[in-house]
Formats: sequence, structure tokens, C-alpha cells
Amino acid sequence: MFAASLFLLLFVLLILGVPIYGAIGLSTLLHYFDTGREAVLLVFTQQLFRGITGYALLAVPMFILAGNIMSKSGITDRLIELAKALIGHFTGGVAQVNILASVFFASISGSAHADVAAIGSVLIPAMEKEGYKKGFAGALTAASGILSPLFPPSIVMVVYGATFGVSIGALFAAGMGVALLLALIQMVITYLLVRKLDLPRQPRRSMKEIGRATWRAILPLGMPIIILGGIMGGYFTATEASAVAVFYALVVSLVVYRNLTLKDLYEIFRKTAFTSAAIIILMGMARIFSYVIARRNIPDQIMNSMLGFSENPQVLLFIVLAVLVVAGMFIDRTTNILLFTPIVAPILVNVLGFSPLHAGMSIIMALGIGHLTPPVGGTLITTALVGNLSVEEVTRYSWPYILSLFIITFIVLYVPQITETIPRMLGFAF
Repeated sequence: MFAASLFLLLFVLLILGVPIYGAIGLSTLLHYFDTGREAVLLVFTQQLFRGITGYALLAVPMFILAGNIMSKSGITDRLIELAKALIGHFTGGVAQVNILASVFFASISGSAHADVAAIGSVLIPAMEKEGYKKGFAGALTAASGILSPLFPPSIVMVVYGATFGVSIGALFAAGMGVALLLALIQMVITYLLVRKLDLPRQPRRSMKEIGRATWRAILPLGMPIIILGGIMGGYFTATEASAVAVFYALVVSLVVYRNLTLKDLYEIFRKTAFTSAAIIILMGMARIFSYVIARRNIPDQIMNSMLGFSENPQVLLFIVLAVLVVAGMFIDRTTNILLFTPIVAPILVNVLGFSPLHAGMSIIMALGIGHLTPPVGGTLITTALVGNLSVEEVTRYSWPYILSLFIITFIVLYVPQITETIPRMLGFAF
């Protein structure tokens, strides 16, 4: 009864337009009114403090800052030029460039919205100019933007790892393999969709031109190498890696490229502060929400209800997947992770036998499907705004990519080796 009241109040508050962090915090007050214990408010304060002061959480604002610096320093053109040099001559070359450029940019920004804004503003008009339907260009941009939260320095993975005690380095390593597999599937789908169209191809670049494009993009591509190499080589932690990333971004932008001003830095720091504050406040409230869920044994109640409905692991897995996909259609992935992981992770780990890493990657992938679906899919809306498109235009061409997300999510769910092999080879414990 308490669990139903808790989630009903949360849903009503969200419908009424209460900010997400406020809706989460206010709904947890039900626990206080139900118990009538003054000590509960003190415990809430303690949980809030713990939720916003974890050492690993320092990585969140630092990675956001590094990504904002690199994004502002004009690296998008360099990455797109490299992608064109490598695969621009293939069938559907500019479309394939869209995906590869997102792979490059994802390893710098860690944000799907930043990826779509940077890549889409350049490539949607370029694809339309070469004869692609504008809606298709938008759908491809939205789909390729899904790659960003899977590549280091993924903010989503930092939040998940810091909040639920899973190695961030292991999540980064697992996400790399999944992201590259998804990018490959997207390239195959794009090839099949455009091969019958009479679209122009770019001329094959010479090795000298490829080398020149690589040289121009080498510094931006150095950031993920430093981050991954440092973490996986044991030279520094994910939190320390975020500080190294900021230092590297400042050196590249201010000393090498020299295309940032003090005014630019002020705006970058301001934007980073607002974004980081929103995430960390949300994490603090989510910590209280997780405490109430655990204190009232809500995961066990839900588990028992699901087992009463069916003990078939496949049915349970389908229910979990359906809940996460639907939640992702309405609320952004970071918020959903903080809301649903305390409930879903125990089911995946304790009932279905997932490792904490496998459970984390499964949750992240399932929630990502909602980013590409109406009514409020994150990359869908951002793409529509960047490309001056309607959501309907983008959605019309999105279904093959939504299908690919379902396919890769099922692979992640049913083949744990996809997520666990690389982290295990690199010596991560999970």
C-alpha cells in the first residue's frame, strides 16, 4: 500500500509540473508522515549529504567541464573531416560520416544532447543538400546521438557507478564494446536504407589527405585515449581522470588552438555549474528516495509480486524491460537510473543472476531506447530543434534505428559476455 502511494504521489507531482528533484523529495515525505518519527527528517538530511558528497561524484562536473571546453573549441569540423576522409566514399557516405563523427564526438562529450547539437547542426543541412530526406537526416542524427552515453566519459555511467557502487572504469570498458557494436549495426542499417538511392559519393581520399585529416583531429581524439588509458592502466581513478581531462582540454583549447577567450571560459564555467548543480541535487534527492525504498522493503515487495505473477525468468525480464522502456519515453535517462535502479537492480541481480555490471549496462541500454521514441525522447526532441524539424518528421524515419536499439539491448540482456569480457580482461572487479 505504501509503495503504491509513493509512486502515485510521485507521478501526480510530475504531471502537475513540479521539478523532478522536487517531486522526488516531496514524495519521500510520505515515509515521515507514515511513521511520525522526527528522527526520519534527520536521516533524510544525512542521506542527502551523503548523496551529494561522494568522492566519485567529483567526476561529474569535471567531465562535463572538459566536454564543454572541447565542444566550444571548434573540434566538430575536425572530427567530421576525419570521418569524411575515412568513409566518405562509401555508399551513403555522408550518412555513414554522421555515425562515425558521433563515435568520435561521443568520446569527448559524454552527452547525447551535446552530440546531436554539434553534429546535427553541420550534417543535417549537408545531408539534405546531397539529396537525403531531411527527416531521415534528423532520424540518423538522433540515433547516432544515442552512442554518446555509452562511450567514456559517459556522465550516465559516472552517475550510475558513483551512486550504486559499480566500478566506473568497468562501466566505461563495457560501454565501449556495446557502443561499437551498436555503431556497426547502425552503419549496416544505413547502408541498406540508402543503397538503392541515387546519391552522390565523395571521391576516395588519398593517404596523404587521410593523414592530414588525422593530424588535424589527433588532439581531440587524444582525450579518450588519455582517459581510458589512464583508468585501465591503473594510473589514476575515474575521478582523477576527469581532472586530467579538464587540464588536457584547457591546454588544447587555450595553448594549441587558441580559439577560446576569457568570455568563452566564463560561459563554459557558468553552463557547467548549472548542469552539474542540477545533476547533483537530483542525485541527493534520489539518495533519499533510495533510502525510503530500501527501508520499506519495496524491492522485495515488487519481487514477490512479480514472482506471484510468474516465476519464468524470461517473463520477469520482459516486464523489467517494458517498465524501463516506457519510463525512458517520458523521463531522461539519468533521472530514470536514480529512480528505478534501486528497484530493478535487485531483481536483475538477486532473482535473475545478473552481475552488478551486467545489470547496470542492461538498465542503461533499456532506458536509452526511450531517447529515440515519442512523446519526449531526449535526442528526438533535440534533433527536431537543431534541424528545424517536427518530431513527426524525425519519427517517421526512426523506426529502423529503434529496432536496432531493441536488438542490441536484447543481446546485452541475454549475452553477459558482451559487457563483461573486456572489463574482466582488463582486471576490473564487478
